[in-house]
Amino acid sequence: MVLGVDVRARLAALPVFVLVIPLRCSLVAPLRDSGAIGPSAASPKHEEPIERIAAVPPPARPGPPIALADEAVVKAMDVGQQAFLHCWTRAQRSDLPPTSGKVRLHFELDEQGRVTAVSNDSDSPSLSRCLAVVARRLPFPAPGQPAVVDVPLMFR
Repeated sequence: MVLGVDVRARLAALPVFVLVIPLRCSLVAPLRDSGAIGPSAASPKHEEPIERIAAVPPPARPGPPIALADEAVVKAMDVGQQAFLHCWTRAQRSDLPPTSGKVRLHFELDEQGRVTAVSNDSDSPSLSRCLAVVARRLPFPAPGQPAVVDVPLMFR
């Protein structure tokens, strides 16, 4: 067994490195929340809120709504004229027809000209719903900031 002895001697001459990693675990039960120093897992952790700084500045708040130009309002209302008349005709045949032929519409527009809110003073629920649907589809130009439109409608 000379061969085995020779191999053992060569292996014994090689340096051996041992890496020792300390473990941080304990088999001791955690302290109960009895006034001991430091938080325990039994009670919620309390941290002071940290003030955060936004990486991007917040968007500028839009100013008060502006009134849209009369030409833009007339042009958009011309597009919806037939649909408004259709609403009036349908409301006349409903269970609660409108008592007045005059309805005031109020629109709120966003920066792109999309209608975000519609209200009217009609006493007929069917006419009110139909006018709101048509008004939301009107093509207003983009005013660049929030705008409001008040329009009286007269039906005969």
